[in-house]
Amino acid sequence: MHVTPLKRWLIGLALMIVLLFSAFLWVKPLLSIGGGYAAKHGCSCHFLQGRELDEISAHDLNFSVLGHFTLQHESDTVTASLAGLVERQAVYLPGRGCVLVNDAARPLPAVGQAEIPATLPLPVATTAPPALAAALDYGMQPVPGGGARGLVVLKDGQLVAERYAPGYDHNSRLLGWSMTKTLTGLAVGAYLHRDSATYPEPAAAATALTALFPDYWQDARSEIALADLLRMNSGLAWNEGYGSLTDATVMLHERPDFADFALRSQLIATPGTEWNYSSGTSNILMEYLRSELGSNDKLYAFLDDLYGAVAPSLLIEPDQSGRPVGSSYGWATARDWARLGQLMLQGGRWNGEQLIPESWIKFMREPAAGSEGNYGAQLWLPGPDTPSIPADAYMMRGFQDQRVFILPTQGLVVARLGHSDDKVTNFDGLIQRILAAYE
Repeated sequence: MHVTPLKRWLIGLALMIVLLFSAFLWVKPLLSIGGGYAAKHGCSCHFLQGRELDEISAHDLNFSVLGHFTLQHESDTVTASLAGLVERQAVYLPGRGCVLVNDAARPLPAVGQAEIPATLPLPVATTAPPALAAALDYGMQPVPGGGARGLVVLKDGQLVAERYAPGYDHNSRLLGWSMTKTLTGLAVGAYLHRDSATYPEPAAAATALTALFPDYWQDARSEIALADLLRMNSGLAWNEGYGSLTDATVMLHERPDFADFALRSQLIATPGTEWNYSSGTSNILMEYLRSELGSNDKLYAFLDDLYGAVAPSLLIEPDQSGRPVGSSYGWATARDWARLGQLMLQGGRWNGEQLIPESWIKFMREPAAGSEGNYGAQLWLPGPDTPSIPADAYMMRGFQDQRVFILPTQGLVVARLGHSDDKVTNFDGLIQRILAAYE
């Protein structure tokens, strides 16, 4: 059959349209996730840090396709859009922070109490080793993707040094990302401690408590113990990658209820035997607290009561269900992040009150099965990237190189918050220099 040039051209055009449409269908979910990240992060930085949207776009959303998203602000809403192809919104809730709208048909969480910015005096050391200034200079050096925005050093509970990037100071809230997981783990211990009549030894109770979510886990998942969740040993399937469509990116940017999504994960390993890092697990832990306490409002009240005297600037933003996001969305000043490290250094005791059992801190520091000794219970232990760190040290750790190091023997806490590519900061060099300053 003879095909005329016009027909060949039309066939080629049709194929091109089909290919372009197929490519759009493939890339649209990725664009939606990118837009969700841009809207949520833009909203939080604007309302919690007081930054302008143009500046946020230039310094925080300046990588990959995210650099092309346009941020707009109207009243309490920030919208991220990309050439009309994708539009995502996040809404600011006073007293709660920002929530990404992942289900337009679902109502937003109730607004919290109006925020009253709070600070607490921090004891200041009268002297500091001269070499400490050079150590902080090193810690503030630019790295790929940015650098530190706040760096704080405490010695024996006193502030000995701090440094901030231009535009930030000791009142600036900074995002801890997965350092929030450690706060979730501490909160579980504090909850068990408060019900001492039922749980006289919280660590033992965590190991024994099973059948945690009967509405979801009516199969072998009912054998998952609370301790398995805390240690990332649940055996649940989970992909924590951030470069594509994964469990983590879909949960954070496409689902209204993060714990509900994670609780539906299937069992692929015997609980307590294999280690798999999972933001979903930390949100399951926050759902455990919510279910025990009775409501999201009671959970927020519990967290405020637990952390208010230690880190008054701390705010853990909710998902659309209203539950605090225990995996990722904790904001506090660099000083308050350091205070939270100091709380652990002091064995859970603060101003004469035992907020968290000392035995629970020890439990959190015990290596989890399959973690190669680098992870405890919602807490990181020294690993290959910090070979010079003291063996008894431990740390909070988050995306884009957020860290709080606790060094018990030296009585030191080092908090570094910032924005950069992930795993580009030489923390071994920083800690070496700080330790050398005290030799």
